[in-house]
Amino acid sequence: MAGDRPTAPAATTCPGCGLVAPDPGGAAPAEHRASAACSAAYGQVLARSYTDPACRRVHQMVVDAYAAQHAGGTTRRQVQTVALCLMTLCLFVEDDVDITEGPALHKAMVAHRPDFTWLAPPPRPGLLTVADVLTAESPTEHCRVVREWGAQVWQAWSPHHATVRAWNAQALTPRT
Repeated sequence: MAGDRPTAPAATTCPGCGLVAPDPGGAAPAEHRASAACSAAYGQVLARSYTDPACRRVHQMVVDAYAAQHAGGTTRRQVQTVALCLMTLCLFVEDDVDITEGPALHKAMVAHRPDFTWLAPPPRPGLLTVADVLTAESPTEHCRVVREWGAQVWQAWSPHHATVRAWNAQALTPRT
């Protein structure tokens, strides 16, 4: 009987990246402007980073791209998180800084933190998402997709590039 068939879970659209995926239930994450489904996909990509050393090389870009793509909050912590992630994305994409240097860069950036201001998030049409990273079938492909995703997210924030570059200059210029 038609009424006895199980129904497919309703699809949800992530407010940060636009990913349309079945709703797994549960609450959306508090720290990102994301759907529960998108957050679950992010968790899977993080698990891959933690369990596969070859994928770990681009872990910081995964964190930065996801945070920047799911920005939107205006609390001090949310503004600082997005600012730091954009600062390292800038260095990774524009200056080809080694992604494994991300944690050390964040530490230095916090030590000489500029006065961050909220930046209006860009529109998201056509950008890769964390779900695209999940489709990678090898560590090499994973790293390639993460780099492409990070570059797209950085490019989407182009109206704010000058601000982010100024933050980098202030935070990373040696003090005398």
